[in-house]
Amino acid sequence: VDASDLAVLFRNYDQLVGDPTWTAQLGAQLNVASHGPLGFAALSAPTLGEALDVMGEFHACRNTALTSRTSASATHYQLSLFDTTGDPELLQWLAEVILKIVELLLASILGHPVGRNVTITLTRATPDYAEQLVACYDSTVHFDAPVNAIIVPLAWRQLPSPLHDEAVYRVNLIKCRELIAAREQADSVAHAVRNRLTNHFEAQVLAREGTLVPPPTLQDVAQAMHLTPRTLLRRLQRENVTYREILDALRRDYAAQLLRDASLTVANVGEIIGYREPANFGRAFRRWYGLPPAAWRRQREE
Repeated sequence: VDASDLAVLFRNYDQLVGDPTWTAQLGAQLNVASHGPLGFAALSAPTLGEALDVMGEFHACRNTALTSRTSASATHYQLSLFDTTGDPELLQWLAEVILKIVELLLASILGHPVGRNVTITLTRATPDYAEQLVACYDSTVHFDAPVNAIIVPLAWRQLPSPLHDEAVYRVNLIKCRELIAAREQADSVAHAVRNRLTNHFEAQVLAREGTLVPPPTLQDVAQAMHLTPRTLLRRLQRENVTYREILDALRRDYAAQLLRDASLTVANVGEIIGYREPANFGRAFRRWYGLPPAAWRRQREE
């Protein structure tokens, strides 16, 4: 639904419903799984922190009226929401809905209501019906805040999720990226290329014991995007990036991520990111991190 249409829908509902706490009540009725790939990815994430990261990073596959991001302080981890429409009333309604949805996500992972250790902050001024609205949340609620956010103790970030399923998690991350790429391709070809390559590497992680295939070439990606290779090159140049740079950056990031998995050998990691020859992976890794992959892994274990 376009943001302008959603604003009309919300305004009409707000006038007709007669209950100003309808936003939190709507959020309570929309369980996380009702949000498709985004919800399933968050529910199946390995940890509570990664579930929040999913909501922060991939929210655009459900709603482009807001942007969101996660951040950490010395004591807390938070998911913050930011307007993209210039409509403060729509922002507030959406924030109250979404923060209730995220609160329920956390409760699903914890196995019980979040309690007052979790804080929800709202930028709106304290309303006349504040007591009724606060009662709709299990968290501590603060008004007149600088940002709309949900904040949890930092230690909760590492809590393992009993709902974790690695295959479901990664498959739904792929679906989220595909949805975002389809929307953003017209604006950023580089982002679309990055999403396609990321999905390739996610599929390779899932197939670590199956048949591994090399990363798609520029020609492969151009064909999948219904572009000629020359057109794809030209559009990437407009964004001051090359296909090789995008691929190299993703290989670097996945190499570090996968080397933290003790069940994978260095050779396995190299194969997953497209290096069939261990020597080639070793040279690339030293260029990225200044150490051979085995030495880098030992250093992280010390």
